[in-house]
Amino acid sequence: MRKSPMFACALSVLALMTACNQAQDRDYECITINHIVDEADLTEIAFDFKVHALKSSDPLDGIGGIKCWDGVWLARTNDDRKMLRFDNYQLTWVLDRLGRGPGEYFYISDFSYDKANNCIYIENDSSLVTYDATTMEFKGKQPVNINIQNILNVEDKMVYFGYLLDDYKRDADGRIIKSPDESLVLVDRDERNISKGKVLYTERSNERSMFGYPELFFVNSKNYSTCFPGVINRIVTFNENGTTDVYRFKLGDSPVSKDLLELMEKEVDENDIESLMAFYNELAAAIDRECRISQVYNIMVDDKTVSFRARYSSNNGSLGSYSPYLYFVHNEKGTKVYKHLRVPGLLMDVDPTGANGNHQVAIIENLGDLIIDDNVPMSDLAEQIVSELRRQNDDNPVVLEFRFK
Repeated sequence: MRKSPMFACALSVLALMTACNQAQDRDYECITINHIVDEADLTEIAFDFKVHALKSSDPLDGIGGIKCWDGVWLARTNDDRKMLRFDNYQLTWVLDRLGRGPGEYFYISDFSYDKANNCIYIENDSSLVTYDATTMEFKGKQPVNINIQNILNVEDKMVYFGYLLDDYKRDADGRIIKSPDESLVLVDRDERNISKGKVLYTERSNERSMFGYPELFFVNSKNYSTCFPGVINRIVTFNENGTTDVYRFKLGDSPVSKDLLELMEKEVDENDIESLMAFYNELAAAIDRECRISQVYNIMVDDKTVSFRARYSSNNGSLGSYSPYLYFVHNEKGTKVYKHLRVPGLLMDVDPTGANGNHQVAIIENLGDLIIDDNVPMSDLAEQIVSELRRQNDDNPVVLEFRFK
């Protein structure tokens, strides 16, 4: 039920100007099929590998997204029903409170860990469902005046991204006539009136309706970063002093369409259903003519290397055969893009779904001998992974952590 810290100094009025300047100056990289390699040997393009067994006395549910705070790991199960807590790779608690009754959450899409208050926050629309991070005891449901898309605890602050509820524009009858802009807001850790926070970035809702949301899920706590997907995609780093663009890119080598930029800024009366539907159909058609990024994950700015994975759409086939993700590695030597990450000796792809400090984190499922590729020599890393998997009970997985070069 998904609806779908870099602190930008620019206000929404600058968004179109920025995009137009990029279109004219080409201060972004155009990614074409010439950049893309179908399959990469992870042992050649990454380093600092760590392999750890996830320990549990019982079988572990399938693990989805992972957030890490030093030795504390929180993982959402693949079905978004449960939250798992690991301490130093050992399962310590399971939060299983899906429902609509007292003390329950009705989905898990994003979550955060507040070390100072020893709390886990699960976002449900405009509320934080709060649990004790040690006992998983329900502590309360706290309303906030923002329709949350993403949340993240940042030291003594908290970052929210979404619609500020006070910004909905209504007519005299109370009907919504325009969706508000979407904002990235920094507030004190315990402040629930988000209007008291500092707006770090604001943009029109049209942008977010067609592209993914700034990703605060996979976070390198040593160098906070995120991506604003759009006509031009912006990887940025952030701290309390502001934001810095570190890499801009778009898919395909065609120039940015001025018509598309104008559509992004267009205002439509949301009570005029026919005009609203016609507008979104026009906007969708304009975007579908472009190769585009729909969401960016696992954003990592590690020294001079920027890496991330991106879900993309290429309706005209200009990027070759379809693959769910593209993996980007950008540094001083240039940019390489890969469709698949492989470890020689293993049949399965390596798909990072989290970050631990400056390390990418990938779950390696325990498929027994089915994971072994007998057609190629087994690399040292593959041998280490297989050895850890064979020592696991109940076919539980291991995690692979690494850094891109």
